[in-house]
Amino acid sequence: MMPALRLLGLIIIGGLVTIGVIADQRDRTIEELPSPVIITASDARAGTWFCAGGSGAVGAATVGLEVVNAGRDDATVDVQVVRVDTADAQRAEVVVPAGSRVAVNLPQLAPEAAWLGAIVESDDPDVVVEQTFDGLSGTDRAPCATSTGTALFAADGATRLLADGESMTLLLMNPFQDDAIADVRFDADVGPDSISAVVVPARRIVAIDVTEEVTVAARIHTSVEVSTGRLVANRLQVRNGAAVRGLAVTPLVQDGAALSVIPVVAADLGLFDRIHVTNPSDEAAAVDLEIVTDGSIALDPIELTIRGGRTVVVDVAAESRLAALPEFSVIARSLTGQPVAVAVERRVELGGDLVAGTAAMGALDAAASEWIVAADGNVAELSVVNPFPDSAASVELWRVGAEGETLLTSIDLDPGRRQALVAPDLGARDLLRVRASSPVVVGRANVGFTSRQMLAGVIADGAVLLDQLD
Repeated sequence: MMPALRLLGLIIIGGLVTIGVIADQRDRTIEELPSPVIITASDARAGTWFCAGGSGAVGAATVGLEVVNAGRDDATVDVQVVRVDTADAQRAEVVVPAGSRVAVNLPQLAPEAAWLGAIVESDDPDVVVEQTFDGLSGTDRAPCATSTGTALFAADGATRLLADGESMTLLLMNPFQDDAIADVRFDADVGPDSISAVVVPARRIVAIDVTEEVTVAARIHTSVEVSTGRLVANRLQVRNGAAVRGLAVTPLVQDGAALSVIPVVAADLGLFDRIHVTNPSDEAAAVDLEIVTDGSIALDPIELTIRGGRTVVVDVAAESRLAALPEFSVIARSLTGQPVAVAVERRVELGGDLVAGTAAMGALDAAASEWIVAADGNVAELSVVNPFPDSAASVELWRVGAEGETLLTSIDLDPGRRQALVAPDLGARDLLRVRASSPVVVGRANVGFTSRQMLAGVIADGAVLLDQLD
């Protein structure tokens, strides 16, 4: 067993002083990590979080963690760093006070690591973990995963480094005690490419420089097929050109689903959203993209036929019938039953003082009756989708603090509809909890000082796989 790392003081990230308490950790064996988690209808959220990570202190996307405690009691979590260069793990115990959050500076725990992620364990059901990223081209935020996969998909990417400042990195993380082996396939506009039998050692990260592997590509779809073991992965996309500047770090979609939801899609001025649907099977898939609104407008679905192993891209701006919908949601339904991987990529081109940038998120394959959202001072509106075709949902939005919870607003959401849930007078560090009478899907789009973000809420309780709704 490895000796534990002695750490003193408080963890600090980006100048924000946190309240984390760090202590010595007992030695633990690799076997104590829980087995890979697959959400089922009866499961609450898992207590182990897999954070595929980003770069170290010097890099395009310096990674940190934000551990959120939406409960009424203090929570203790165990953070273990996963590195690219060694399986030796630095550990820290972090205490998160009730109704608050603590930022964890991962590069401070492993200063020499060029790429790093983390495994976070907690027995508290009110704790959620997200990744934060900071780079010269912007900032971003992404959820950590509570499950691992054997088939993973990155919706889009670009590597026109010299012409447009675009670069792409793929991070594969193996959180388990045995080596994993994966084949990586790139479907790009400049032609296909692949890397066979990539070994991801136990408790290590492998970074693939896609910019070097597939050069001068304006569009790249990535598929990772894991033949041995299970993985989680992040895609780091940097854009630093004259027209678009931004950082988008996106967890790869795991395994795909026959039914999934993108809670936030836009056709507003200056926003260019593209929906990517990948069919990993050998047989053609028929997929409907159902346009979900508040009910004021009814639109037929976008019908797609996707050949086996291929990706279809829907440019939202090119769909004239969506022009009257500044924002909407999408339910992706595989009519032929094959799981498909769905994601949305946003590019922003705006002049003046408005924030431009890029953002992306994968579709969600689960709904839940309770969600937690960590506000950042810019989240004033959540998108709530009721995926059930025949039952309404009563939805409440609560502010969470050390003193308890305060009801902010409530709505009634009709079957198969979406609605904005407005949070008035948010503070910069507020925590939000969404409760619904039946499972819903929650997401939001953030505009920060240096970036745009597309994010899902984090499931807190009452999860149900959307495939089970059919």
